[in-house]
Amino acid sequence: MKKLEKTVESGAVIFLFAMLICCTLQVVFRYILKASFSFPDEFARMFYIWMVFLMLPVLESRNEQIKVVFFFDKFPYRFRVVLYWAITVLYTVVLAILCYGSWTMMLTSTTVMFSSTPWLIMSFQYIPLIIGSVFGLTFVIYRAFRIKQVMKEAEDEYTV
Repeated sequence: MKKLEKTVESGAVIFLFAMLICCTLQVVFRYILKASFSFPDEFARMFYIWMVFLMLPVLESRNEQIKVVFFFDKFPYRFRVVLYWAITVLYTVVLAILCYGSWTMMLTSTTVMFSSTPWLIMSFQYIPLIIGSVFGLTFVIYRAFRIKQVMKEAEDEYTV
């Protein structure tokens, strides 16, 4: 799992730098060369989508997503475990719906093109959602079966 996590994280970092390059190119084109191109905007947006949805499974595998645990930590251990499993089941349902919806949108938007890059098909922007939700499901389920370790790490993290 660690190797898969590192591979996905490396891909997200590459897309972060690609997005930075596109934004820099847009600034250079617009303000220095006085020529406005729209393709860097579209590519920066596409790279942003890739970066966000590739980091989703990485954050899930490390249990580092944003969460508020003030009330959660006040409950007894057994109730926390039940609540954790309920939230995990709901989250897997949401990720499954995201995956299915992205797959459907990808298949139905194969003829729609981006405005400034007619060779770039709009359905490409749904690929990272599918990848992120499938890997996110994998990591959420993997983490759910390590519940004792996850709960112990959470207690250690929030007790000072």
